[in-house]
Amino acid sequence: MLSSIISRLREHQRATQVLILLTLVIAFAANIYGIFTGITIVLPHLFYIPIILAAFFYPRRGILFATALCAVYLLIVTSVYPGNSPEFLSAVARCIVYLIIAIVVSWLSEQAKDQKNGLVRAKEEWEITFDAVPDLIALIGKDYRILRVNKAMAESLGISPEQAVGLICYEVVHHTSAHPAFCPHAKLMKDGQGHAAEVHENNLGGNFLITTTPLHDSGGNLIGSVHIARDITKRKKAEQALKESEERYRTILENIQDVYFRFDEESLLVMMSPSAVRTFGYHSVEEVLGCPATTFWKNPKEWAHMIDTMKKQDGSVQDWQAEFVRMDGTPFWVSVSARLYTDDAGEYQGTEGIIRDISVRKQMEEALKGTLTKLNMLSSITRHDILNQITGLRTYLELSKEDLKGTRFEEFVDKEVQAAEAIQRQIEFTKYYQDIGVNAPKWQEAGPVIREAAAQLNFPAPDLNVMVDGLEIFADPLIAKVFFNLMENSLRHGERVTAMSFSSRVTDTGLVITYCDNGVGITEEDKKKLFRKGFGKHTGLGLFLSREILAITGISIVEKGEPGAGAGVRFEITVPKEGYRHYP
Repeated sequence: MLSSIISRLREHQRATQVLILLTLVIAFAANIYGIFTGITIVLPHLFYIPIILAAFFYPRRGILFATALCAVYLLIVTSVYPGNSPEFLSAVARCIVYLIIAIVVSWLSEQAKDQKNGLVRAKEEWEITFDAVPDLIALIGKDYRILRVNKAMAESLGISPEQAVGLICYEVVHHTSAHPAFCPHAKLMKDGQGHAAEVHENNLGGNFLITTTPLHDSGGNLIGSVHIARDITKRKKAEQALKESEERYRTILENIQDVYFRFDEESLLVMMSPSAVRTFGYHSVEEVLGCPATTFWKNPKEWAHMIDTMKKQDGSVQDWQAEFVRMDGTPFWVSVSARLYTDDAGEYQGTEGIIRDISVRKQMEEALKGTLTKLNMLSSITRHDILNQITGLRTYLELSKEDLKGTRFEEFVDKEVQAAEAIQRQIEFTKYYQDIGVNAPKWQEAGPVIREAAAQLNFPAPDLNVMVDGLEIFADPLIAKVFFNLMENSLRHGERVTAMSFSSRVTDTGLVITYCDNGVGITEEDKKKLFRKGFGKHTGLGLFLSREILAITGISIVEKGEPGAGAGVRFEITVPKEGYRHYP
């Protein structure tokens, strides 16, 4: 009651001022009357009322008000009683008490005001925070009526926060006449404990995580719950999508014919597809989980070599061929396509990829190689016999030419000799061509292969600079003849070659190996016919065959030198991305 009166007086300052003035006038009137009639003990107590009111409602001016009141009061007393009289001394003592009371009340009022302002600010901050929370929050009483809601909850219901107060929660939220069976608030009302539930609510348009915590009054009595609903619609959709993806993923793993594997940062097996049981001959995948990667390699060092290669390249390898071993120790050939995976900081976390059993393919390659070897042998024998016959034919043609010299048949014999020479050249060409593709392509170290080719040159060796060490190329074994042919052509046709070099660079399309010399170079007209069969100053087969050898594994070659500039030749050999790798 008193608190209500004080609050109203604070809201209406004029009424407060009138009250203080009224009590002040009454107090002075009563005391003036008392002084002149001799009543000087009881009536001065009336001054407490205006002093307390002024100090309470205006704490910063209350002391000044009390001082002024005391001064006026003492003037009135001295007008009747002398300065050394008991009445005057008693009035002075009262004024001291008045000032003390004004000081105490002002201080208490200031503290109360600060405390109230703090509470108001805290309340305002709480309300701002309460309304800023994106979750749907409601304070619900024991009778299921809403005590308060935040802005998000009110907006989801389509009403204002004030309109929500007093409504029954399940009627306005679920549009039902009773609370649902899962209702966490109902459970809390029974046991006084917090509860949670995930629900789909059509009226709110999504999935929500509902949590309730007990709400108590100042006496500790349970009066309801704090009801929080968090929208988890996006999370549920993501979980469902992830779940569906993991079904699909599991289906793929369970039915894949190749072997999917994953090793951790310590190269220990953490995942492998069921197909590994068939491929490696184990009884179950669980039997090999936790095994080191080297368990499966015939040569364990190859595993480290492959990892180092991936780290130096783009983090992956394709069709890395190696020999593995089955559970019983039987070796077999596989093709490994793998990539490294790292954490957010770029730290190595392991390797994953696919292992394909290529034993049958290897057997077919070996069989094909054997067949090609036999065909080459047959071709060589046949070519030798044909060349012997052509040699005999050309001998008889020369003898016939002598006998027919000066006759009209001499011209016919010349044409027959030309035809025999052409047949001989074509037969000899098969000797160069028959070895291409006989042996399967393989990984070869570029630097050593170039140096080996240079060692076979019959010309005086010029200054050779090989800057392609640390690279392996997947190519036909005859690639050494390609490097040999480039260097031999430089020495044979470059006229003044004293220096040759091989260098490499990585581009968007792959690895480019560049061969240069300091000879006379190649004219623009000759560049157009450079790789044609039969073109050239020697056999006319070298560059044609070189291009054919490189093309087996998708490697290309072009000449980009600048004729007439004294820069010599510049051949660029482009190896596709999957056709090269680095090694330590």
